[in-house]
Amino acid sequence: MKKAVVLLLIVLCMLGTLSAAGKTETNLDSWPTEPVTVICPWAVGGVADVVNRKAATYGVEVLGQPILATNELGAGGNVALTNYLKNQPNSYNLIFGGEGAFSIAPNVDGADALQFTYADYEPIINLYSSIFVLTSDAKLNIKDLDALKAYAQGKKLKVAVNGVAGSEAFLAKALAKDLGITLELVSYNGANLALDAASKGETAFAISHQSQARGSVEAGILNPVVVFDEKGVNNEVFKNVKGVGEYGYTAYFRNRCFILARKGTDQKVVDKVRNAYLTILAKPEMIDFLATMMIEVDPMDKASMDKHVTSVAAIVKANQ
Repeated sequence: MKKAVVLLLIVLCMLGTLSAAGKTETNLDSWPTEPVTVICPWAVGGVADVVNRKAATYGVEVLGQPILATNELGAGGNVALTNYLKNQPNSYNLIFGGEGAFSIAPNVDGADALQFTYADYEPIINLYSSIFVLTSDAKLNIKDLDALKAYAQGKKLKVAVNGVAGSEAFLAKALAKDLGITLELVSYNGANLALDAASKGETAFAISHQSQARGSVEAGILNPVVVFDEKGVNNEVFKNVKGVGEYGYTAYFRNRCFILARKGTDQKVVDKVRNAYLTILAKPEMIDFLATMMIEVDPMDKASMDKHVTSVAAIVKANQ
């Protein structure tokens, strides 16, 4: 009798573990037969979160099941990416990821604490490409790198960023190295909070996506200083802002947002998800929506995502 009870407890524990690891489907021809959850590991209201929620509105149309957009925050995305490894291949849970977690975090102090690698996931599709911008308190009247370098002499500049091991933090440190200036990174749980800090004078500078800085720039609270790209931008908000590449610097890259599954996910599932998001990204209203966000449709395939992760890692190692 005792053995039977023990065996029953073991079976119940195993069932609980499988449930916690994300429900899967054995008949992949009919996948999905339940709602699909897409986890954004970054702040609510950020670019990735807004894109996730907009894309999710097409779930039933493109997959036959709802797409549920959700967030799980912590450590610049690393908490959610770690927890996601509890899922089994072919589960109904997918997750966002980008170069910060896979190219930058593994190459900075404390990287040994990471419990995941890029190889733990199955890249399905990249959704968009976005350019980061450095903004400054408008009262400082700093509008280019020459003015920034002159202002920074003998000072330690406070720069607000989204996490200390993400893309923004690396770009800030690399730029400081190129300019020969000193800065102090102030970490916030989301780029919007980082921008708020700069707007309120808690820091003199912030790095974010263009779309997130738009309101503060239009209001004359923050000035764009430089964008982290090969060439500059010139639009209705960011007028003739140079790119770091035009100054001769090489530490720049565009931010990408991947949709990932658990490694080992069947190609049938990967293809269904990829095709669904290709359909979403091709919709005129989605193209217009992304344009208002100042980001570009960029449906990379696995080979291109692999190349992006590798190339950014090389930039990081060359600019430590």
